[in-house]
Amino acid sequence: MNKYIEQVLSGELITSKKMILACQRHVDDLSRAKNDDFPYRFDDTHAEKAIKFIELLPGTDGKPIKMLGFQKFVVGSLYGWRTKEGNYRRFNRAFVSKSRKNGKTYLASGMAANALIMEKEPAEGRQVLFVSNALKQAKLGYDMLANSLKKVVKSSKFLRQQLKIMNSKIIHKPSNSFAMALASETSTLDGFGPTTAILDEWHEAKTRKTYDVIRSGQTQQKNGLLCVISTAGLELNVPMYEEYLLLSRVLEGKEEADRYFIAIWELDDPEEVNDTDMWIKANPIFESEEIKKVMLPTIQDDVNLALKQNNLNSVLVKNFNLWRQASEDSFLSSEDWLAREVEPQDIKGKPVYIGIDLSKTDDLTSVSWIVPIGNGKLYCDSHSFVATKYGLQDKEKRDGLPYRELEKIGECSITQLESGIVDYDQVFEFIQELIETNDLECLGICYDPYNANSLIARAEKSNYPMLEVRQGTLTLNVPTRTFREQLFEGNILHKKNQILTHAVNNAITKEDNGGIQINKAKNSNKIDPIAALINAYVFAMDYYLETEGKKADNDFYSSDDFDF
Repeated sequence: MNKYIEQVLSGELITSKKMILACQRHVDDLSRAKNDDFPYRFDDTHAEKAIKFIELLPGTDGKPIKMLGFQKFVVGSLYGWRTKEGNYRRFNRAFVSKSRKNGKTYLASGMAANALIMEKEPAEGRQVLFVSNALKQAKLGYDMLANSLKKVVKSSKFLRQQLKIMNSKIIHKPSNSFAMALASETSTLDGFGPTTAILDEWHEAKTRKTYDVIRSGQTQQKNGLLCVISTAGLELNVPMYEEYLLLSRVLEGKEEADRYFIAIWELDDPEEVNDTDMWIKANPIFESEEIKKVMLPTIQDDVNLALKQNNLNSVLVKNFNLWRQASEDSFLSSEDWLAREVEPQDIKGKPVYIGIDLSKTDDLTSVSWIVPIGNGKLYCDSHSFVATKYGLQDKEKRDGLPYRELEKIGECSITQLESGIVDYDQVFEFIQELIETNDLECLGICYDPYNANSLIARAEKSNYPMLEVRQGTLTLNVPTRTFREQLFEGNILHKKNQILTHAVNNAITKEDNGGIQINKAKNSNKIDPIAALINAYVFAMDYYLETEGKKADNDFYSSDDFDF
């Protein structure tokens, strides 16, 4: 383990930026452990004991597998870091992400074996669970564990007396502990209190339900561990991607999570797909030259074919562990959008363009606004209105958004009407309050005329300027393209807003007569906030050009150069 860390930090071993940060985190924490106010310490004995035990377990060929450095780093960290008080595991959560075919199942089965046989806390009734979206996937780790232990008991009379290995359950008789594989949708999952739970292929989960159920079952566990071992995915509006973003900030020192172990192997840049020397960043198993010789040509074939088919995303996910949007026609990349996230800005007294997207009254309606904040920058934010006609819980599940939690932090308003439809009076009152509370100069409420009659009438009575935005590429092509360009240039900024980000990740473009616009046809993919934002941008994009033009004209007319 120590050798791996030294090789990474010295640059001798090529790896991802996040793994360099992870190794540096370990070194920094060793220094922190010397202080009384840091409640954790590193115990080499515990780390080596776990590593050596797992290395004793036979592989599919019946021979023990010698761990590579990256595997020792994971196992050594999870079992070596202890609490100073009680000598329990420091890390009660872990996030291990790497490309496929990099020993994920071996790592999971080894950790499970250690938890089942070697751990002593609790002394009895330890539960070890393999969990995945499908039982077949969860069984991969379980079956490797079962097959490995079957080989062990043939040569060890001691363990033969201790273990009962069945098709669906392995029992450690002296401690009445067991290991099982479960599908995440099973209704009995919440009846377990796992000491160690290994969650596989979490990128496929649309909600945090499984994760939260496991964590709640570990509430009474002093030595519990929930370990996610998974590859990245092609869907960004999922809990695992949110977790990935959070843990990236932890590694960068922007957030704290001292009880969360993080190991993410990935390419640092999609362009590195063209340099085979960089592939080890996402495929740490390339530490083994023997394995590398077998895997590299196969991956190269996948890359070559994907390039010919102009479909590189799936390869970048599968072979290089990069999160990608499923569609090649995505409006914005998640990286570009998140790069322009800033702290909330002071907008009091500033001009504003307000865009509205009045979707079906039984769906989602959004109000988004753009505020020029100076220096050519436009600042964006959004608020949505949630219908409950067919049940709020079902809507949260369909949309993949926790609306009730998001209402608490001000991102949305859930309708209070008994009918469950969106209350357009509430929408207008929000707009009015936004303007009045912040003393904004409303330069226009930019609207799609479809189904907007009632809102137009109220706005006109309040003397707000109404700016119609006809839908179609004739109107939206230039704003859609320019918005993307200006975001990339850093001239469009936004605060953290989960519903708006969700919409951005869903938004794809469609082409019509050589122009593009956001495709609103797929009603299941919520894009209302970004659609409302583009409506506002139709007029906001020329703000600085017009402002500077008027200023130049005024300066000219008031100067000595002007003369009739």
